Amino acid sequence: MASIDEVRQQGIKLKEVLGLMTWPIGIRFCGKGEQCSISDFKRPYKDLGIRVAFCQAINMVRTYGWKLAVGLEDSFCMIGAEALGLTKTALDYIDRDIPQWHTSSKETMNSIVTTLHSRFLEPNSTELVLISPLDKIDFEPHVVIIYGMPAQIATIAKALIWNGVMPGEISYIGLASCTLIPYSHKYGKVQINIPGTGELILGRTENYEISIIIPAKYLNLVIPGINAVKRIHPYPLAKFSLYEPRYLSGMRN
Repeated sequence: MASIDEVRQQGIKLKEVLGLMTWPIGIRFCGKGEQCSISDFKRPYKDLGIRVAFCQAINMVRTYGWKLAVGLEDSFCMIGAEALGLTKTALDYIDRDIPQWHTSSKETMNSIVTTLHSRFLEPNSTELVLISPLDKIDFEPHVVIIYGMPAQIATIAKALIWNGVMPGEISYIGLASCTLIPYSHKYGKVQINIPGTGELILGRTENYEISIIIPAKYLNLVIPGINAVKRIHPYPLAKFSLYEPRYLSGMRN
């Protein structure tokens, strides 16, 4: 695992090399009984007067550059809260009620429930979830999340593949895309995230953005990997302008 200073430098370098519009962020699941310092973190409910969805908290951190500590009392979306291990018990209504809002197929409803539970951390296992831009981070992250345009995220994935780390199969269920974050931490797998309904509506992820979730142990592979694949996968993508423009047929008269 890289030192905290090395993690900060990786965050600065990634934003610079890829021209990212928002900060790469680090997340730590602060377990029950774990001593996590949050003196310079904002709490959404206490400090901002609002409860937030987890995807919304992520977007606030990567856009505003704040540090947030999210607990159960800060949580608006209970799917996210259960997934993060913040709820004391499993919430039955999530299995019973929510899938029917997203599909008319009973078989698909069951598949959604099974997928969600495979991603969830154990109930009551997490006290707080710490979220920080990498360039300001002062804790060892469990996972790193980077948002960007498809070509930027593909470049990061390609860099990891160069170093022998294959992203997991893209698993899209149309909702609760934030649940891929505890899943990545739980199984140590890189995940590529296509934003789901909640993230787009509650979190306000931009319509051109996707993200990649990287277990922190792989972070130091990204920049060397980007450099290694430049010949086959350059970024920024080359633009070719050596051609003579032509008018459309309807514009000639």
